[in-house]
Amino acid sequence: MSKTIIKRAKYLNSIRNFINKDIVKVIMWQRRVWKSYILLQIIEELKNNFWALENEIIYINKEDLKWDKIQDYNDLYEEVKNYKYIFIDEIQDINSWEKAIRSLQASWNHDIYITWSNSNLLSSELSTFLSGRYVSFDIYPLNYSEFLEFHNLQANNENFLKYIKFGWLPYLTNLKLEEEIVYSYLKDVVSTIILKDVVSRNNIRNVDFYKKLINYISSETGSIFSAKSISDYLRNQNIKMSPNVVLNYLENSINASFLNKVSRYDIKWKRLFEIKEKYYFTDIWIKNTLLWWYSKIHISWILENIVFSNLISNWWELKIWEISDKEVDFVCEKEWNIMYIQVAYLLETEKTRDREFASLLAINDSWPKYVLTMDENASWVIDWAKWLNIDKFLLELENI
Repeated sequence: MSKTIIKRAKYLNSIRNFINKDIVKVIMWQRRVWKSYILLQIIEELKNNFWALENEIIYINKEDLKWDKIQDYNDLYEEVKNYKYIFIDEIQDINSWEKAIRSLQASWNHDIYITWSNSNLLSSELSTFLSGRYVSFDIYPLNYSEFLEFHNLQANNENFLKYIKFGWLPYLTNLKLEEEIVYSYLKDVVSTIILKDVVSRNNIRNVDFYKKLINYISSETGSIFSAKSISDYLRNQNIKMSPNVVLNYLENSINASFLNKVSRYDIKWKRLFEIKEKYYFTDIWIKNTLLWWYSKIHISWILENIVFSNLISNWWELKIWEISDKEVDFVCEKEWNIMYIQVAYLLETEKTRDREFASLLAINDSWPKYVLTMDENASWVIDWAKWLNIDKFLLELENI
């Protein structure tokens, strides 16, 4: 309780609306995004702004041996029943925990907050356990603004490169941002995600194939995939695996919250394509760790993944749009607003500029359109399509 907490204000602002409401608050998402610190942040908010007393609050972290005595729902109920504010971290370690939570909720006297690990429970299983009496909050890795705040850095090209290079896990504030140190830590985290959250949970037998599949996705992030195209590629590498197995393994990765699928949408015919999607990592450190940092071959895809991750962490819903023979990297929708985004490394030639702008200019509406690159002098406007520097756009994203 005495830990120094770096606040992630946007999550607290979302959760604040449900404080003292008779609905279970569920904190979830990828490993190592400091879900636990979100709980501590809420506790601090309760004390400072909701006049909650210390003796009204209980915080149980099942990774702490102090709470090893709580083994099942009866133990849990007896431990917390006299508290108004109940916080339970890693609740999946308590047998039949949902029985206690439902009983506590039925009394109308408790404000309940829980987290769990994706290795044991998926978001799709929530309704089974809590029967709709909950609200969930997805906690993402640090966006660019948060990265600068957490590391006490100024916005400049050098620090944007650090953001690209090292990824966005909050724990990195405890480490020197040096390759050998950071990647030693990240390699262990990605191994845990792959081996525990995916392989173990889903009983994947062909672990070697699964690792090769994830490495292939890493090397081709931002490309359009189909299960068949991946299966064909692997077959050329003398690895035989059916498209259905490939799809299952990709879905397992999405369920573990480290891989994301973006579907294609046909603007002209107003329909979603049923095959061929793009896949992005929730945090770029996973891709960088698998490939050991990056090369210029991958920089455009890395930048595209960075824009993707910052967009979803600001709660934009994304699609890839096709119009005639052109593609729009991201069509973003949020609260009845739309914007279109193209991402590239540099617009070094007139031909490159024309190609990147062409997709956006083919869309006949007045919603904002952006071409985002690493060019320092990116500042053009062509027929309502704006050319902007990526890091400057990311800093302004929360205000769009």
